[in-house]
Amino acid sequence: EVSVSELGLGYESDETVLFRYCSGTCDGALRSYDLSLRSMRSSRRIRKEKVRARPCCRPLAYDDDVSFLDAYNRYYTVNELSAKECGCV
Repeated sequence: EVSVSELGLGYESDETVLFRYCSGTCDGALRSYDLSLRSMRSSRRIRKEKVRARPCCRPLAYDDDVSFLDAYNRYYTVNELSAKECGCV
């Protein structure tokens, strides 16, 4: 559980929400694309540093939308906040 303010989305609120997140490695999900990209990077055929040569653990589905009141009594709803299901993408 974290306060809405701690989420870093720019809202000021002391209300708390349940924030579920994904973590872990995805080495078992390597595909031909990932192996080829890794090879191209290691041989310096692709030089962009931001290219990832392996899948990463990300949400595949999200919990219900989260609604809250901010410190100024304004009502907000945030969608796709808390992970419901994770997987390698």
